[in-house]
Amino acid sequence: MLRILITNDDGIDALGIKRLTEALLHLEDAEIYVVAPQEEKSGVGHGVTFRSALEPQKHDFYGLPVKAWAINGNPADCVKAAYHLLFEEGQKPDIVFSGINVGTNLGRDIYYSGTCSGAREAVILGVPGIALSYDNWFDQENYGEVVEMIQPLVKEFTEKAKSGQLPQQVFWNVNIPHLPLDEVKGVAPASLSLDHYIDKYSPEGGGYLLMREYPEGLPLSEPLDYDLLKNGYMAITPVHIDATDRTLLGQMEEWSFVKSSRKREG
Repeated sequence: MLRILITNDDGIDALGIKRLTEALLHLEDAEIYVVAPQEEKSGVGHGVTFRSALEPQKHDFYGLPVKAWAINGNPADCVKAAYHLLFEEGQKPDIVFSGINVGTNLGRDIYYSGTCSGAREAVILGVPGIALSYDNWFDQENYGEVVEMIQPLVKEFTEKAKSGQLPQQVFWNVNIPHLPLDEVKGVAPASLSLDHYIDKYSPEGGGYLLMREYPEGLPLSEPLDYDLLKNGYMAITPVHIDATDRTLLGQMEEWSFVKSSRKREG
């Protein structure tokens, strides 16, 4: 029996997490758990709760045949709580799916995104994690044919998790175009697009509201998630959680203050 954990950052009553659960219910020999924030937690990044107690509450999840809890915390809290508190002793999730997020998580969004933090926290705990986002920010109640789109994808991820073929230290960031199924051009491996929008602050009341601008015609040197998605592809990026730049690490051995410190030690 494969144990699947589902979380999100839009809250346990969001439509996207229901659609993700429906896609996973088609899998055979799967036991599904839903542990999600009791309210929306978009943009919280990888925040975890230290100064107040988490209180998991059992939740009737759309009448679907799953075990579900709402938690007064962030997506990373939900994965931690499920792993440490909610599974029976000796049992852990075999794979974690986070989403389906309202709107995309492309490029540097992965650092701000609660959806991505759910998948990242799974990997930190030694469990494969997949974050899924849907390009429907301006049509948020419409999830189109997303269930049919992702069924082959989630099936392959679960099969690879079951056979131990998914690498450690990597979570998978999936962005899905808001198109009819027959107009999706395919699934494409993608690099992160780090420059496809510019942050701007706009006056709002007595303060300033963060907005985004999307310049046209940026040069592309490789297949980037933003470009692929906007051209009709489902974009998938493997994101390594070890952010060490080992090339620079080696070069630092030649830095003067590093050399001088070595001499002092000698």
